[in-house]
Amino acid sequence: MHIGLLIVGDMDSVSGGYLYNRKLVAYLRSQGDQVSIISLPPRNYWRLLAENITGDLMKNVAAAKLDILIQDAMVHPALFYLNRRISAQLDIPLIALVHLLASIDQAPWHSGWLYRIIERRYLQTVDGIIANSHTTLSQINQLLARDLPPHCIAVPAGDNFAEVNIDRAGILNRALQPGPLRILLVGNVIRRKGLHVLLKAVSQLPAQDYRLSVAGRLDMEPDYVAQIKTMIRDAGLTQSVSLLGSVQGEALADLYRQHQLLVMPSAYESYGIVYVEAQQFGLPVIGTTAGAAWEIIRDGKNGYLIDPEDHAVLGDLLQTLHHDRQLLARLGANALQAYAAQPKWDKTCADIRAFLSSQFNSWQSR
Repeated sequence: MHIGLLIVGDMDSVSGGYLYNRKLVAYLRSQGDQVSIISLPPRNYWRLLAENITGDLMKNVAAAKLDILIQDAMVHPALFYLNRRISAQLDIPLIALVHLLASIDQAPWHSGWLYRIIERRYLQTVDGIIANSHTTLSQINQLLARDLPPHCIAVPAGDNFAEVNIDRAGILNRALQPGPLRILLVGNVIRRKGLHVLLKAVSQLPAQDYRLSVAGRLDMEPDYVAQIKTMIRDAGLTQSVSLLGSVQGEALADLYRQHQLLVMPSAYESYGIVYVEAQQFGLPVIGTTAGAAWEIIRDGKNGYLIDPEDHAVLGDLLQTLHHDRQLLARLGANALQAYAAQPKWDKTCADIRAFLSSQFNSWQSR
């Protein structure tokens, strides 16, 4: 098959969604498929809407001569009207790859209704849907308020590091190491990831009881980053909190090895690749009840789920884990066991390819 993937921005962007896209493209090409990337330049929501009328997107898709087109649903504002023309003129199936609904993640309170209308209209124009979690598919179902088109759930995998040698003994030894609790947050410094909640939580603890490292881009929400830096300064956390910027590859693997706990108190996660990555290193994870973290974290077994913004409960949990290192070790061992049951990228991408093939064959046999 000649498969197109339509995205916004750069395929090498640092986020779980773009990592998912890169893994999928690499797998499809390894199976002999031709894959063409069609990218729209990063623009705000309203300028993407204008692509439906004024842009060259239709021309670029037609020139690719595709058998099937996957659309990263981030690009939906540019397609909610245009997709009808693409489908009619090119006669190819259109598949939405939904990492996270914009009406949940991006919509400001005063225009959320408009985001939902546009996103619903877009999803009504596609012939199939790939969702990255059961939670995401449920949100899509609620948004459409009707029968779903053909769909599959293909969860992101966490096997992003080749050599990870850790066992129960290693997890116990790491947990029992004396000194402060070593906490890691892996996520771009944006409000949705909840770093402000974690800072409020550690502010409740004696400074000698913890060290917090934050690995994630610092350029995506400058106002929020400025707020975070002010919080760190005003709360006297400069010696206990490190903002590392973007960390990838083996350097990120080293951070997982060096820390004892992953905390990401997000306002919403449509899945959470870093939760699974952390489990590969035997790290317990603390996430929130909002979104799909429950699909990965078993509360009280391999980590904890807290309500979003509940820094008081989070602070209590951190203090408990600092003082009860045997509990920390048990949670870590269970996290490693949970990782073993998670699908790997080859399985996830093979499921997607099988879905694409079935949709293409059904289209051809109409």
